[in-house]
Amino acid sequence: MKATSIIFICLIAAVNSFAQLSPEQRIQDSIIGWWDDMHFDNHLKIDNTPLQKKKIAVADKFVEWMKKSYTPVAGLGTFTRNVGKNNTKVLFLVWNVSFDKMWLDQKGHFKPIDEENTPFRISANVIPASYPVSFLNTPNQFFFTWPPDGWGKDNSNRKGMDTRIHPNVYKYITRINEEVTVYLAPNNQLPFKQVSIGQYLDESLESLNRKPQNDEARYRAAIAKWKEKYKDRLNDPAVLHDMQPTIIGQFFGDIDPFAISKIEKESNQFYPVYKLDSTTIELCKTEQPQWITVSLPYKTKEDGNQLFEMYTAVTQNINYDYIYQYFYDPEKVKGITYRPANEEQLTARLNSYRKNASDQNNAFTKVSSLPPNVLFMDDFSTGTEGGNPANWFFRKFGKHSSIATIKDKPGKWIQLGAEPVSPTLLKKPLPENCILEYDLATDAVFGSRTGGAASLVLNTRTSNADGSESLYNNGTRVTINIESGNEADYNNNNYRGVIKIDINSTPSVNTQNFVEGISATTELREFTNKKNSVHVKVQIKAGVITVFINDKVMLTSSDLKMAYGGKCISCGVPAAAKFNTVFWKNTSYDQDNIKTYISNVKISKD
Repeated sequence: MKATSIIFICLIAAVNSFAQLSPEQRIQDSIIGWWDDMHFDNHLKIDNTPLQKKKIAVADKFVEWMKKSYTPVAGLGTFTRNVGKNNTKVLFLVWNVSFDKMWLDQKGHFKPIDEENTPFRISANVIPASYPVSFLNTPNQFFFTWPPDGWGKDNSNRKGMDTRIHPNVYKYITRINEEVTVYLAPNNQLPFKQVSIGQYLDESLESLNRKPQNDEARYRAAIAKWKEKYKDRLNDPAVLHDMQPTIIGQFFGDIDPFAISKIEKESNQFYPVYKLDSTTIELCKTEQPQWITVSLPYKTKEDGNQLFEMYTAVTQNINYDYIYQYFYDPEKVKGITYRPANEEQLTARLNSYRKNASDQNNAFTKVSSLPPNVLFMDDFSTGTEGGNPANWFFRKFGKHSSIATIKDKPGKWIQLGAEPVSPTLLKKPLPENCILEYDLATDAVFGSRTGGAASLVLNTRTSNADGSESLYNNGTRVTINIESGNEADYNNNNYRGVIKIDINSTPSVNTQNFVEGISATTELREFTNKKNSVHVKVQIKAGVITVFINDKVMLTSSDLKMAYGGKCISCGVPAAAKFNTVFWKNTSYDQDNIKTYISNVKISKD
């Protein structure tokens, strides 16, 4: 059975027993696998020559090893083989998928969503993230710029990255520039030769001899000028200011092509020049790879399960030792079948995805044991610190929500991440009259004017298929934002602890000067850097919303006013409004350094 049909059956079964969590949401934690359709690999031209057959066999090995090392999670894998004169390449893609009918085939199997993919590659005789110096190149020589290892090292998206990628590849050549790349070459020696300043200038002159240019005298004069300037450094490596140099860009004006600023040096933003000679180019035409590269973009947990699992598997589970020996020391693997590196770790990770799906399904029985009139409750007591909160949905991008404990506070909590969280076991819509309760906490120590903050958002519109909030069509949205303040500001005008309620409706109900909606804000001194937790209760009754903090009334919807201070026309939610979307959202100003938590969530009929 196809991998895509297996997951389809599993997800549909899950929907029947767990109607509150949509199939689109379940995709995030599901093993999807590889697409059996060869749509992306049907253009390989086979000429049946012995050499091409051998190169295709190399590409087939690349596919086999990747499939044994990586099983796509939350996405669908495809591959495209390409056999060229000088190289052999396999482009792999992991695609987004959906249960929308347009992205299912006639049998209900997933198809890739157009243009929503992430590439990664295994290649022979390819230099990822390099750039040809085209005006110097001929059939017998190939010049290119190759950004140094660590290029873009100050990129905040790579903060905390292992500078050598992972221990699984430490013994091999690695390069981190635009892509993360592992190089396998005989004796760990790449056949790239660094070009000197003198060679670069001589080859530039030679290019003019091969292909005359308009204003050629100007180019020759510029080359002579730089030869004179660097006459004592002509044997130094040629390091350029430009990533993709051209004859015009290098020698038409007065900009020194070898001048690298201090800032560019400090950030590794410069471009050494390398060369492949004629001997290497001829060897690249044979079936034996002169070097092999595995390249991919850097991804972390914040990029979601799909991309993080891809990055983890490719860097940690591809058996680079086996691949090296297969091509460059074959006697060591003769008669031995390929197995992934760190195979137990890979199996455990995949089993954890399967277990998560099983746990979510089995947890549905919890709703039958709730007290009378209670629609939902969760204190996260069964969660594992650092793990995902069971039966809570959030899109797994950015810093993830997770189970946590708080010093000097009892029980377990959700530490709110970058994405909104919502309870999947809650039956919706909520009744017209209901009460939502929860505990809200922040770190006890913060020196800024505000600490942790979170919004409870209620929306009468049904969520989108992927679990995100819908803001289209008619409906009403209520936001209750609670923000902690610093007690050092009690006696000045800078105290920032507040509660704010916003109510917005389509079609418009409360509009003043073309601005729709009503809101109100009141100071909150009960939630601070010293009193770092509060109990919140939100009562919805006959269209009126009342917010309590520690059982004290703080705001009611009758306090709300229109944008320019006008009295509300409808002071609450429309009659018979029922909320179909309920979620909590981290609204802290400094989410990286100050944490926000919720716990003891309870939703009941009033």
